[in-house]
Amino acid sequence: MNFAGEALTVLPTITYRGAAPAIELTLHGLIAALAAAGGLALFNDAPSATRLGGAAILAVAARTVQSLYFSTLPHNVMPGDESSIAVVTVVIAALALIAIRR
Repeated sequence: MNFAGEALTVLPTITYRGAAPAIELTLHGLIAALAAAGGLALFNDAPSATRLGGAAILAVAARTVQSLYFSTLPHNVMPGDESSIAVVTVVIAALALIAIRR
């Protein structure tokens, strides 16, 4: 859902933004696909589900932190809230990694 909202806001003006936002948006789409694949693997109890799910959790957490601090795409984050959002993201990702390992 996050990628869909991001794509809808950026795609109409992607030609004016240049190559860096297009590459970033493409990478965000690939991470969203990895997250969907990891979720389906966990849901179906696939043999490699924990590895794929763990990779998806790490990729999504890294993407979230990247989009807070180093993004060329627009975002609706209040100035000063970046660090608290990043900390919550890392904590939730750590808890999710612990949960899927059990």
